[in-house]
Amino acid sequence: MDIPFKNKNNLKASVIGVGYSKNEKEKNMTKNAKNVMEQNESMEEKNFMNSLKSNEALKSVLFKAKNITKNLASVVVPQMATAIKSLMTEASSGKIEIKDWNTIKFLRSHCYDLASYDRQKDLNQNFEVSITMAVRLAIMMFSKPEQFDVTKNNEILVMDKVATPFIEQTKQGQKGGKKKVKNTSEELVEIVPSTINKIWSAEYPTVKRPNAKNSVNISRSLKEALSILENLQNICESKNPAKLLEKISDEDAGVIGSFGLIDFAKIRDTFSKYEESLSGDIQEKISA
Repeated sequence: MDIPFKNKNNLKASVIGVGYSKNEKEKNMTKNAKNVMEQNESMEEKNFMNSLKSNEALKSVLFKAKNITKNLASVVVPQMATAIKSLMTEASSGKIEIKDWNTIKFLRSHCYDLASYDRQKDLNQNFEVSITMAVRLAIMMFSKPEQFDVTKNNEILVMDKVATPFIEQTKQGQKGGKKKVKNTSEELVEIVPSTINKIWSAEYPTVKRPNAKNSVNISRSLKEALSILENLQNICESKNPAKLLEKISDEDAGVIGSFGLIDFAKIRDTFSKYEESLSGDIQEKISA
């Protein structure tokens, strides 16, 4: 016997709705499970890093670096680099494999955590610059021990040909007698801490973020596009379709229609939200 439903279509819609909700629920459960797994992995990695014995020496000098103002670069940076190198040595022989453990981003973040440094609450740019410099030196000491070292007196030693790739020679009494000769000396020489960043850039070259002020082509293209669109809008407002058809093609009209898909506010807000730090990294702006 058929059950006399008042509206079979409504029943069908209800059944479909229930199935859809179930699928969504399963998707959400899978997503939540994935998030929990990622959080557990992150916590496991953090617990492992915090359990390393090298943290004690590093933590001590980190707090010193956070509060010190005198001899920060010449004394504390070499000390931090030595401590961070020891940390890297211990972490590399650990039981847990951590992604990007030997990168500036990871090591700097670990240093911030150990020093209880929160840049959102108490920005200390000198501290950040010194940490970046120390991490860079530590990475070079770890990966190229024959080229980089720090003495017990906190002297930073670098292989001569790495610190000074070329030597300028001058021949007396000759016109145009100056020339640069490749340095082949492998002797370790002392450098000043400020040279670390220059050597890092040579050893680990990266593509730098182009300066927006020098992006002439982009600036010109944006201004030209704005001018063209304003002109086309004026033609439309003057109710002269013939002139509009002379200016653009079907393809142009399609491109103009695509502008409606662009979130201009998002581009502007993202640009306003971030800035370049003193160490050359892109970071979120600190609200006053």
